[in-house]
Amino acid sequence: MSILNTIIRISIGLFFILSGISKLFPIEPFEATLVNLGITNWFFVPFLARIIIGIELFLGLCILFDFWLRNFIYLCTQILLILFTIYLVLLLYFEGNDIDCGCFGNWLSISPFLSIIKNLILITILFFIKRTYYAWGLKLLPLLFLLISFSFPFLINRVGLQHVQAIPLNQKIDWSRLPNTYLSNEKINFDEGNKILVFFSASCPHCESAAYKLGTLNKKNNITNVIIVIATKKEETLTKLITKTALNYPIIWMKEESFFNYSGGILPAIYYIENGVLKKRWTGKYFNIEELISYVDYK
Repeated sequence: MSILNTIIRISIGLFFILSGISKLFPIEPFEATLVNLGITNWFFVPFLARIIIGIELFLGLCILFDFWLRNFIYLCTQILLILFTIYLVLLLYFEGNDIDCGCFGNWLSISPFLSIIKNLILITILFFIKRTYYAWGLKLLPLLFLLISFSFPFLINRVGLQHVQAIPLNQKIDWSRLPNTYLSNEKINFDEGNKILVFFSASCPHCESAAYKLGTLNKKNNITNVIIVIATKKEETLTKLITKTALNYPIIWMKEESFFNYSGGILPAIYYIENGVLKKRWTGKYFNIEELISYVDYK
């Protein structure tokens, strides 16, 4: 019985550690889910997401090495599981069950309903697991776990500058040579109306990070003025990026080197255009998404 208890305890500890680490790479889907549910905004979400991951890592390490700190770790773990379950119930209610709950990042896809069942099983197992109250000779070890757990997410996947403003411009550019849209084969007239033109390379990790954010913005398919330009040689790579990041926008596929004539040297590149005139430009991973949203048109 003691061996079984040890195996279960180690498994639960590793489960929490794996759950935390899996959300870090990439962290954007987890951030997007928190924003989409209205829990926080785009400015604070990088910090909140990493703090949640830090909590999971800390609890996992303490459980793995049998440090319960009397009942503190046990109570914190149960509270965290209950909060996660409430979050999953909200996700199930607002988004349905045909989505990934994000519990294991992109490593493993689990529906909200299955994840709720998983949490209820963990809550029940923890209720019966045998907990020890010794090892005071190593009482500083949980402090080391605390330091490692909350510094690791910020050091491994750093938070950048979240309010990098757009560069104001006033350049008339000929957009007519851009290809027609992928699949629908439509020619977009950039000389009329306000449009947001986004340039991604399929091999650029910063572009993928931005794609997750933009994909979240248009979950309801009600944005009318965003067009995505993606550079890649292979159609398979193009469709993989679109599917993985849920880019529900008109897509322009570019294979030619002329992509960089439009996008410049820093990706992602995001342009706000008024009647063919380039007015604003955001470049790099840490663009101000709140500022960008102010230029988005909805149905």
